[in-house]
Amino acid sequence: MPSAEIELIRRCKNHDEAAFAELYQQHIQFAYGTALILVKNPNVATDVCQEAFLKVFQNIKRFRDGEPFRAWFYRILINEAMRLTRRMIRWPIPTDKIPEKWSPSANNPETAAVSKELCIEIWESVQRLSPKLRVPLVLRYYADLSEDEIAKTLHIPLGTVKSRLNRGREGLRRIFPKTVELLGGVYHD
Repeated sequence: MPSAEIELIRRCKNHDEAAFAELYQQHIQFAYGTALILVKNPNVATDVCQEAFLKVFQNIKRFRDGEPFRAWFYRILINEAMRLTRRMIRWPIPTDKIPEKWSPSANNPETAAVSKELCIEIWESVQRLSPKLRVPLVLRYYADLSEDEIAKTLHIPLGTVKSRLNRGREGLRRIFPKTVELLGGVYHD
């Protein structure tokens, strides 16, 4: 964890509201995008983020120094997303709010060149996967967590994360075989 984030969390633990606002600004964009992919509804995604950040604010003293903050935070976010989706009717996929890219960085030219229509098809394909396979894919390729961070976030062994990522990618290949695979840049016929 970067030293600036360590200091920010230390300040949050001392009830520094400005530090919490800064932590919020650093994480809200990908938190919202992740929540939107998980719950498929912009309004519910906003609620998930609000609830997750509220829980972070209330429980920041429980955060163990030295642990990755993102893994702790995304565990809270996922728990809130699952809690809220259990209480709601399945909503249609909000195609007007689809992320333009899967990865926070546009380093992969193939990823940056994918059309909006292809993003919609891939988005819909990801939604067809079981949550057990969908959540690790979203955390890896949208939230940009490492496999180790995903394991810590989901409280599962690293081997299970690798297996679920592989099975999720294979599931996407079966559902949507003719695409430039954003999850590795390989074209599949």
